[in-house]
Formats: sequence, C-alpha cells, structure tokens
Amino acid sequence: MDESKDNMMLSGNEAIARGALEAGIGFCASYPGTPSTEITSTLMKSSADENLYVEWSINEKVALEACAGVSWMGVPAICPMKSLGLNVAADFLLNLNLSGTGEGGLVVVVCDDPRGHSSSNEQDSRFYSKASYLPLLEPTGFQQAKDVIPFAFELSRKYEIPVLVRSTTRLSHSRGIVRLGELPDISWELSDELPSSLYNVPKPHLRHRDLLNKLERISDDFTKSKWNIIEDVRDADVSIIASGICRSYAKEAIRISETDASLLSLVTTHPLPASFIREYLLDSNQALVIEEVDPFIEDAILRHSKSMKKVDIHGKRNGVLPLYGEMDADKILLSMSKIGLIERASDKRDQKAVKKALNALIPRPLTFCPGCTHRNVFWAIRQVRKRFSGKLVVAGDIGCYSLGVFYGDSMNTMQAMGSGIGTANGLGQLHRFGIDSKVIAVAGDSTFFHACIPALINARHKGADATFLILDNSSTAMTGFQPHPGILTRDEDHRRVTIASVVNGIGVDLLEIVDSNDISLLIDSIHNAVQKPGIKVLITKGVCRLEEGRTQGIYDDLPKVRINKKKCRGDSCRLCVSGFGCVALAWDDEKGYPKILDDLCIRCGACVFVCPHDAIEGGLQ
Repeated sequence: MDESKDNMMLSGNEAIARGALEAGIGFCASYPGTPSTEITSTLMKSSADENLYVEWSINEKVALEACAGVSWMGVPAICPMKSLGLNVAADFLLNLNLSGTGEGGLVVVVCDDPRGHSSSNEQDSRFYSKASYLPLLEPTGFQQAKDVIPFAFELSRKYEIPVLVRSTTRLSHSRGIVRLGELPDISWELSDELPSSLYNVPKPHLRHRDLLNKLERISDDFTKSKWNIIEDVRDADVSIIASGICRSYAKEAIRISETDASLLSLVTTHPLPASFIREYLLDSNQALVIEEVDPFIEDAILRHSKSMKKVDIHGKRNGVLPLYGEMDADKILLSMSKIGLIERASDKRDQKAVKKALNALIPRPLTFCPGCTHRNVFWAIRQVRKRFSGKLVVAGDIGCYSLGVFYGDSMNTMQAMGSGIGTANGLGQLHRFGIDSKVIAVAGDSTFFHACIPALINARHKGADATFLILDNSSTAMTGFQPHPGILTRDEDHRRVTIASVVNGIGVDLLEIVDSNDISLLIDSIHNAVQKPGIKVLITKGVCRLEEGRTQGIYDDLPKVRINKKKCRGDSCRLCVSGFGCVALAWDDEKGYPKILDDLCIRCGACVFVCPHDAIEGGLQ
C-alpha cells in the first residue's frame, strides 16, 4: 500500500484505504464489521510507516466521536463501518451534521450488505444521507473507490461537514486493477483549540437552515461534477442510470444484449444533481434506474420528474426490478425485456440446466467451526431446556454465536448487537404476570463491550430475573480476530479491561466463570444459575479454535479421536452427528457408523462427553 506509481490489484476496501492515504489522513477509528473490516485493517498495516493513528474502537459511535474530535483540531479522519454500525453511530452523526467537523475533514465510509451475506438485514444506508442532510458518494468501481476518497475530504473541508461514501459487499470484497497516486507529504494546520460553538442549542433550527444552504451549494457542485459519467452514448430511446457496483452489471447487460442504450454512471447520489439528469434525459422516452437495495435514486428522480420532459421512469417502483436483494446482469436483462428494450426468449434448455445444477448442489447449512466452544455452550443450553420441560427462552444477538438459531433452535432471537440482554430486560419481568419460563441472554465478549453494558446495568437496577451468558473466546472472531478491551495486546499504551471487573462493578446477583471445554460443568452451572432469582452472569471461557490453532498449532500433540465400534450403537443412536453435529463428525452409510474426519478434527474431545455410550475416545477430554 506504500507504493505510489504502479498499478496494483486491490479489493474495493483496499482501494478505499489507499485513497485515504493519498488524501493524507492522520486518524482512523472503526469497529470491525463485514464487509467494511479490511479498510481499517489495511490502514493499520500502513500506520507504522505513515504519520497515522489507527484504532479498533469499542463501537461505531465512539469511533465516529473520536474521528470528529481530531477533525475539529485540524487532522483529517476516516471512519469506516458496516451498515448496522451506522445505526449505532447515527445518534452522534445527526448532531455532528449541524455543529460541523472543523477544518480537518471527516469521511464516513459505510459498507452495505445487499442480500445480508454477513448481516442480520439488507439495510440501505443511503437514507441516512437524506436524514442528516449530508452529501453521499457511491463509487462504481475499484479505481473510483480510491479516487473518490480524496475528493470526499476536499468536500468535507470545504463545507466543514461529514461526507458519506457508500460501498457494497460486491465492491468491497471483489478485486481489480487500480492505478495508484502519490502519497502526499503531511502538512496539517493543527489547532490547540476547538472551534467555537460546537453545540446546536438554543437554536438548532438555525443550524438546520445553514446546513440546508450548504446542501444546496453542494447540489450545484454535483451538477458540474466530473464523477458522473455518460457512457455508451448512442441514438437510443432508453437511458439507463446506475449507481455503485450496479454500473458494472448494467454495462455487462448492455454488452450481452447488444442493445441501443446509453448509460449514466451516477456517483454523486445525494443531493441528486437534478439539472444534470434532466439534461441527460432530454432525448429519452424511457429511463431505467438500477440501484441496490431501495429505490433511493429512483424516488429522487420521480420527485423531480414534473420539471422534466415526459419520460417513463422504470425501476423498483413499477415492479420492473425487485425491491430486495442484489442486482446482477440477468436481472437487468430481464428488466430490459419487460420495458420492451430487448426480446429475450425463454430458453427451456437453459432452465433445465440451471435446475439440474441446483439439484446437484450439496446443502451446506450454517454451522460452528470444528471444535468451537460455542457449540458446547448451546449443547448445554439444550440439555438445560430439557430439564425445564422446554420452559426456557434464549435471547441473543449477532456474532459467531448467532449460529445458535440454526443449532436446534437453541437460541430463539438474533437481532442487533447487545439485543440479547436488552430484550431480557423485558422478558425478565414477565414472572409478575405468571409466566414461568426461565430467561437466558447470550452475547460475545466483543459484543459485551460494544453494546451490552447499559442493558446489564438496567437489568440489575430494575431487578430483572435473567441469566446472562457472555461467551468469551478472547477475540472479535467473526470479523477476523481483532482485539477488544478484554484481551491483552502488544501495544504498551493499551490497558486491559476485564469483563469480570466490569460485571463485578455493576454488582450482579451471581457471577461465575466457567470453562466452556467442560460440557458437564457448563450444563450444571447454567442449570443452577437460571434457578436463582435476580440477574446472573456466567462468563464462559474458551479460546476461538481457529485463532488458537493459527497462533499456537497445538493440536497435533493431542491424541486422535476415534470411534469404538464395539460400543457404538450405530443407526439406533446417531446422537453425535444428528444431535451434537460437529462438522468433524461424519456418517459412514456403508458401515452404519460415525467416522472422524481427521483433517477437520482439532481433537478437543467435546464429542467424547456427548456420546452416551462411551463410544468416542481420545482428544483433550
């Protein structure tokens, strides 16, 4: 990333990081979240060689607040996050837009996840630009992903407001050739004092007025912007308007269909450059708007359509394109046929081939990694639920442990980070209405610091009756093993804050630390805790197996796990594969016995405990 002259193969996230370096940033704060994580991790690799500070913050709101602080003092800052993270940061963002970011410059990169590949929703974050009256840029490819970042900082400094840059999963995680620019000599004009009036009271409506005036001037800038490019100009009745990665899908559809259509690649998507689009559509009878996920641009064009020449606007609002999921060239070709732009005959042979291919795919349900101690915890929860005749509700949130919703429904909810213990505040009060189901909340260690502490304090203060399991695997494992405040780091400036010390400070009714490798102890500890009144916390300790193996390589020294066929009950049991379900256990249909997949087995021995017939031997147990 320190090279300055050659072309490089970069992912969209790496290109954004490179653009930040070329913009001369001095500060980056973020919380890991797919698909945005690699922006910060890439900058972190460059921080040693550049005059740059990079941190994984405790959550996105704190990250954005930290970035605003340094921007106020003159240091340019970038704050990457995923779509759900912008929800967390929105409280501050919708104040910062009014009070301003000072002279440093602040760019917020939000990476949306159409179709929800690694998210609990498929949120379209562009509406935050409308809610906050802030400019929004959507790069359409890898080169623009880099080049648009310095422009975003120029815009931020010019108007002293945050600028939003939106990427999506396919752009963030795919790769392409990027032409690099020069890395600048850093020369910030730092201040020893904060700007005046960094507050919006007592007349926030006047700050709102000033921001609207800025947005109007930005709209004029966007109308003349070099970023919005008209491609494939032909004598065509149909004009296509595409933003973000949809531009690539549109170009592919035009190439495949060999149709006469022009394409507007739109980057400055809020405020909409209405006069530029009006001029673009002058010679068109129809327009097709392609975007992910919601009709954000389409609705804006429709609002301005009264001042435009009569043009039929097609897209999501009239059902030509779906209102959900990702776009692709096939969906665009279908939409082009719906509006009569192309004739696309149905090919039964292709349909048969697709159906045959889909039938050949092996189902691969979402599951835990081999030896993951989260599986042990949820196995224990399932056994405890049996002891209470099913009268046990388990509220969770998103993380590796969210896979508990697919593990025999051992976790009943999966919402936002921290929502497990949050909803348990309500569930834990229902005993007063005669409901006798026990309540368990589940969260991970990084999630605990990110979003659980206020809810746990509330549960303690209000006397909620619930058991809170904090699954501590000493890592932010789901997003790539980033550190959090509860683990030791090599940075001598960092101080460890243990989960137990925070929980002790809150003063819960019970705190217990349990080894999540010991399934018998897990079952008894959870069972005993849920029977006690009040708010109880169990910290289950078990290092992530992937991280443990990557850093320590200890598994080869453990005895291999084997099936004792003399003790195994075969098809009459199948508990190990059908019930416990470790992916290192498979079923041998020919022999009618389970088998250990040695290339996957990490020899933890959890399955040794699970087998009721002592037919599994070896491992750590």
